[in-house]
Amino acid sequence: MIYDAHCHLDLMDNILEFINEIQNSDMNLFAVGTTPKAYSREIQFCKNARNIHVGLGMHPQLVSSGYDDMQLFKSLIEKSHYIGEVGLDFSKGYIQTKELQINIFSEIVKLCEQYSEKVISIHSLKSTSTVIEILRTYKRQKSNKYIFHWFTGSMPQLEKAIELGCYFSINPGMLKTKSGMEVIKAIPIDHVLLETDAPFALKVQHIDEIEKELKRTMSRISDVIGFDISDIINKNSKEVFCY
Repeated sequence: MIYDAHCHLDLMDNILEFINEIQNSDMNLFAVGTTPKAYSREIQFCKNARNIHVGLGMHPQLVSSGYDDMQLFKSLIEKSHYIGEVGLDFSKGYIQTKELQINIFSEIVKLCEQYSEKVISIHSLKSTSTVIEILRTYKRQKSNKYIFHWFTGSMPQLEKAIELGCYFSINPGMLKTKSGMEVIKAIPIDHVLLETDAPFALKVQHIDEIEKELKRTMSRISDVIGFDISDIINKNSKEVFCY
């Protein structure tokens, strides 16, 4: 079985077809969400798909769009094992909501620590240092698995995230840049996961395209590291996603 640790199933053009294909495949998918309002609908769609893990999301780019229903998020989080996509985004188009983002993400981390047993996929574009500071402030539960999705921070920031025991989901885009390659080489192999970030980073129509892309990514990381990492990645994925 191969795991996609970050995929936007709810934004696929043909979501019901994708769900049917996944049910009949060897794939396992962390279907991250962007708003709490979309969560219950996706849970209903995926209720019979044991290999799809639906995330309760609050995307930082949407906190000022009218979809930032924190009360709904709070009402759903206790029974939601998978949380994401959440985090911070301080890029040019979203820096104006910085303080609101920080408040919301801090609250989410505190809730995850309160309830424990969560798998959390984190967005950290141009905000890695603040994400790390929030995790250092509130992270106490060893049962929570925090995953940096598409890590783009500095090497010193990476070292701090590693010290916190975070996981890192790697996608093909990271293999195309010098900084991405440096990150991949520096991450402890037992904390590496794979992702596609489809349909944003990978336009696909069928689940077998995702599977092929993940296998290509695994092969390329193996080339970078210098040995076959397939068994280690599968072990990491099972530790994070099988409970």
